[in-house]
Amino acid sequence: MNFKKTLAAAPLLLLPFTLQAADLENGKKLSRSCALCHGQYLQGVAGDLYPRLAGLPSGYVENELHRLQEGRRKAHMPMLITSMVDMLSGSDMEDIANYMEHINVPAAHKRSIMQAPGDVAKGKEVYLEEECDGCHNKDGSGKPKKDIPPLRGQHTSYLTKQIEEFKNITRIHDGEDEKEDSSFAEFNQDMVRDLVAYLSTLDD
Repeated sequence: MNFKKTLAAAPLLLLPFTLQAADLENGKKLSRSCALCHGQYLQGVAGDLYPRLAGLPSGYVENELHRLQEGRRKAHMPMLITSMVDMLSGSDMEDIANYMEHINVPAAHKRSIMQAPGDVAKGKEVYLEEECDGCHNKDGSGKPKKDIPPLRGQHTSYLTKQIEEFKNITRIHDGEDEKEDSSFAEFNQDMVRDLVAYLSTLDD
């Protein structure tokens, strides 16, 4: 037995199987175009078009890439052109997703989330009454093992835009029927504003 080779392979064996199977270098290379808008470390920028991608669960990212490629999710046209998502293979999407999940954003590049306007207390009530915590956790950290993304640390303008799209069924909330998603039908503008205000206080 070659013990040197065994020891060299040991760190790899400690990685999750999905990460071992992914080509992180390929994922990094393919993600370079994303950095043009989402920031050098994909930490996102303030605004509704460029959310934080670093640290999102790989399964969630991969699923959204498939939705974009198949036209099941409306997208910002410049992003579709720059990312060339229509040209990505299934393995490319897996590589990108795994790379994004394991990006460590340096402290100097982390963006603080400013508290959004609204009633934080009422926003917390909405979060709990609508059972958002059942999937995204009470602290908004999400559930990576179930491919559920975090809400804390995400840019508030982007969150507002996504909730409005869920409400108008121009984007389908994960876990809902793609033909009829009523999960946000009763949300009014005050509820959306207060919910986002509460989420902004959970910044990690």
